[in-house]
Amino acid sequence: MRKWILLASFLSASAFAATAYKWVDENGQVHYSDRPREGAQEVVLPSYQGYGRRAAPRPRAGAASPSPQNTANQPAVERPYDRMEIASPTEQETLWNIGGNLNVAVDMAPRLRVGHRLVVYLDGNRLELNPPSASFVVPEVFRGTHSLQVAVVDAFDQELVRTNPRRFMVQQTSALNPQRANPRPAIPGGSAGN
Repeated sequence: MRKWILLASFLSASAFAATAYKWVDENGQVHYSDRPREGAQEVVLPSYQGYGRRAAPRPRAGAASPSPQNTANQPAVERPYDRMEIASPTEQETLWNIGGNLNVAVDMAPRLRVGHRLVVYLDGNRLELNPPSASFVVPEVFRGTHSLQVAVVDAFDQELVRTNPRRFMVQQTSALNPQRANPRPAIPGGSAGN
């Protein structure tokens, strides 16, 4: 109960405290207080003082990065990947006669960092491929409609970022009709027997 009374008095005092006092001591140090003191100058504070997180400003293009002496005492914050998407195959692409080997290209910036690796998901199943770069081959992808995703994981296998699902189709030329590898779409209103 006592803790609640102290908390309530602190909140009520801080909510109504709109005046502060400022003075400089004999060593030139500036001090502030909520109580008046001889030689102190009254400072009026805004009625509301809130606390909130502000997003760090984004650097402008061409702006210099912070100097090393300013960042030496700050903890290193891992910058997320700015861009990561599957460049190939394209969305809803139909691939013909790939022989079961799907060529994949991932467009990402920055490049894959040391200690990070790519993880591939085909039709929702995680594959143990461990591709060494952003261009690789997924084996045993046969006829049908498929979904592909690529994720980046750290050294502890914690996922950092994942692409949106990419849907594509794989078709195989029929052994019964090898001449029709890429059938032309029917033209509306055209003759069917050309």
